[in-house]
Amino acid sequence: MTVPVAAFSDAVQYAFRVESSETFSAAGVEVDVICTFASDQNLECWVGNEDYVSGDASSEFGLLSESGLVRVFAGERNDPFFFNSSGFNETVATVVTAAPGLTFDPAGCPTLDSATSTALQTQLATGGDGFALRSVLALVLQIDRSLLTAGGDVVAVWGSTHRI
Repeated sequence: MTVPVAAFSDAVQYAFRVESSETFSAAGVEVDVICTFASDQNLECWVGNEDYVSGDASSEFGLLSESGLVRVFAGERNDPFFFNSSGFNETVATVVTAAPGLTFDPAGCPTLDSATSTALQTQLATGGDGFALRSVLALVLQIDRSLLTAGGDVVAVWGSTHRI
C-alpha cells in the first residue's frame, strides 16, 4: 500500500484580506494576499500590487520574493495540536467505572475522593502526544509590515479559500 502524497489543490485560491487603520473604528486600507498552486505544486502569491513570489515553496526556508519582502513556505509540517489520547481514554474508562458511586455538589459537579482525583490527574498528565506523528499542510506567509500597514498599525486579517 502506498501512502498518498499530500498536496495543495490547483483548483483553490487561498485568499487573505488585510485591513490596516490608525484606530479600531477608522476606515482602513485593504490589501489582498492571494496564493494559487499549479498541478506541479509550484505556487504564485501576490501581495496587493506591491509584491509577487512564484515557484517551489516547499524547501525548509520557503521561497523569497525578488524584493525580499515576502517569504512563503508551502508543505507538510508537524501537527501543532497536542492531545494525550491514551491518558484521555484511560480517564474516560475510570470515570465510567466510578460513575454509579459518584455524588454531586449543589453546582452539579461530582465530588471525588482523593484516590480517584489523583488517579484522574495522573492519567491526564502521563502519556504521549497522540498527534506526534501526524502532519498538516501549511501555507506560511512572512510579509514585511511595510506592505500591509499603509493605513496604520491596527491590523485586521481574514482568510478564505475559493474554487477557481
